[in-house]
Amino acid sequence: MIRKIDAQSFELKPLGMYLVEAELITPDELDTALKIQKLSGEQLGKILAMHGFVRQQTIEYFMSNVVLPGRRKILKNQSYSDNGNSDRISVIEPTSYIKPVDAIAALQSSHKLKVYLSANKTLKFLLGVVLCLAIISLLANYNVYYLPDFPGRDISRILFDLNSEDNIPTIYSGGALLFCSILLQIIFQAQRLAKNKDVWAWRGLSIVFAGLFLDELIGLHERLTTPLRGTFNTSGFLYYAWVIAGAIFVLLFLLVFGRFVATLPGKTRRLFFIAGTIYVAGAIATELVSGYYEYYYTPSSMVYVFITTIEEVLEMLGIVIFIYALLSYISCNIKGIDIGIHIIDSRKQDQRT
Repeated sequence: MIRKIDAQSFELKPLGMYLVEAELITPDELDTALKIQKLSGEQLGKILAMHGFVRQQTIEYFMSNVVLPGRRKILKNQSYSDNGNSDRISVIEPTSYIKPVDAIAALQSSHKLKVYLSANKTLKFLLGVVLCLAIISLLANYNVYYLPDFPGRDISRILFDLNSEDNIPTIYSGGALLFCSILLQIIFQAQRLAKNKDVWAWRGLSIVFAGLFLDELIGLHERLTTPLRGTFNTSGFLYYAWVIAGAIFVLLFLLVFGRFVATLPGKTRRLFFIAGTIYVAGAIATELVSGYYEYYYTPSSMVYVFITTIEEVLEMLGIVIFIYALLSYISCNIKGIDIGIHIIDSRKQDQRT
């Protein structure tokens, strides 16, 4: 005699059902998340956390202390033989459910590397980096101009001079711009998932900062100086003629993104404005002063070094504040950002295909 056990008792109860039963989310919130999951293909837990319905830590707790133990119990029940009775148990398993063995193995085999970013701590750290770079650059230049030659004097200036290219400050500045581009891309992905308006403005900003990153590495704007100087016969404040193209770029940027920035939350809008003002003050306004000084005096002096140091520090400070603005925006408006890196075994992938 074969007894059929209700298949419902062996179904893998979804995470969403656990959260609804615990009254941590409402059925409407679960329904919304399921609709988004159907469109995006993202994990339900990630969607719930991203939209602020439940904290990521709560989801992880439920997975490790409720969901997984429940599924282990299912496995145990499936192998249950009715305590020695001769009756054999037949389980009708719905084909629409994932096999418990595969589900548990997938969950238990995932290893996560978590990196937590705090807007305030990141701000303090980057401000410290900028301050150290500025001090080291000034000391390196001071050694060249006022101290006799000693081992490492010239190489330290090459490595740390803020006004030079292809050195440690350049790597830092490029990395900061690239980090901005990555954060903007993360916001774009989250906003697209939530189907918010003006989502493509975030993608546009990400592309702009990726371009600034490339420009920082190859110095494209500085290569415009000679042809523009020859074309317009510039001198004095416009001795670095690339600022003409820079000013046009700033105007176009304001025309394209000005309206979008005006729609951002108050704190983010103010931080964007402060960051942009400081960055432009360094990149263009102070560049005018340094061009004037080089044209009428000489770049081989500590005065010129101070001017260019102020210029580079202002640019760095503008980017630091912008990074702080982006991290603050993510923490306040996009809950539960979770970035995963998955390394796929190519041999297993080939077997699947």
